[in-house]
Amino acid sequence: MVFSFFKRKGEAPQTMTPPKPVAPKPLAGSAPAPQTTVAPPPPAEMEMVEFDDLSYDGTGAAAESHSAVEEAAILYANERVTEAIAALLGFIKENAESRDLHPWLLLFDLYQTQNMKQPFDDLSMEFVVRFERSAPVWEGPRQAAPVPKPAPKRGMASSVQFKGRIGAAQAADIERMLKLADSDGGVKLDLAAASGIEADMAAQFAAALQSIRRTGKRITVAGAEAFAQAVKNTFEGDARQEKRYWLLLFELYQVLGLQNEFEDAAVDYAVTFELSPPSWEALPETVQTAAAVESDAPEAPAEAEHFSIEGVLSTGTDYKLRDLERHAESRTQVLIDMTGTVRVDFVTVGAFINTLIALNQQGKQVTISGTNEMVHALFDVMGVTEYATVVRRKQR
Repeated sequence: MVFSFFKRKGEAPQTMTPPKPVAPKPLAGSAPAPQTTVAPPPPAEMEMVEFDDLSYDGTGAAAESHSAVEEAAILYANERVTEAIAALLGFIKENAESRDLHPWLLLFDLYQTQNMKQPFDDLSMEFVVRFERSAPVWEGPRQAAPVPKPAPKRGMASSVQFKGRIGAAQAADIERMLKLADSDGGVKLDLAAASGIEADMAAQFAAALQSIRRTGKRITVAGAEAFAQAVKNTFEGDARQEKRYWLLLFELYQVLGLQNEFEDAAVDYAVTFELSPPSWEALPETVQTAAAVESDAPEAPAEAEHFSIEGVLSTGTDYKLRDLERHAESRTQVLIDMTGTVRVDFVTVGAFINTLIALNQQGKQVTISGTNEMVHALFDVMGVTEYATVVRRKQR
């Protein structure tokens, strides 16, 4: 079987036999590896990473880490994960003045796919200190096809209201809030009249909110945004060094769904205490604000006509490419969802390109969405972006 390999813009695709798995120049101290015959595209054609509020400083920054990124992408495609991590760490440690985010984002992504939480947290701390901005959020083990949770029972929510400055006298109300959250209707937490909170109660309140949120109990929150601002205002005094207020603020931002405010606070926390801050967690549907409940209306499900590739695309699963061809037969716009793709094998990427070229020749436009950073880096190196529009997996 042959496939058309990547090419520079403006050139006709060249046909060659699929490459065997090869590795780039070995790291110091390792045995020499055979030299690859694949010519990488010019550094100037490396695509800039778009990562929410993170961005590159320019095309020179992408070119700066080109060799390390290419090396890591090919190593990972050949299932040499440890060496891929070492290549990226080597660049980061040897280029302490670099503002290039690309190797950092690749390393964060590698740690996510390998479920390496502690190295991820350590890297997050280094990232915050070096760039003075929030790091990517740990998402936990990635699941290709999460099973939707059944809708919880609904009923009449019982209300718990807090007024003035919350102190020890309101401890019983926090316990009552926990018990009411177990009922079918859940609990409505009213903080509109709350003006502040004592440190001891802040810790208890934060623990109660976290327990309700993480166990999937139903809670509706009213007036929490103003209360969160009141808690934040305490940081202007001696309370800035009081971690219990920080933990409550993080939890209030969680139940309000204010991820940007959460991540800004996480940066301040890391700078203040020189510790890794808590990570944003996906908000369950059982947690809502009063405004969201009032405007709640059923929405028609979005129609999805995409072809999903999950797990590892390798020689053992290349039948998926034939399935893709059959899927594309009746379509002019071919949408490929790779959100669940963990890795693409170095050899199989050639067959994938061959499939894309065939679809292009049939006049079809191909869009690939949801690729993780390592898969996208491989696609850049191998020239997949010449035959399809590739959109990275959205990072948080």
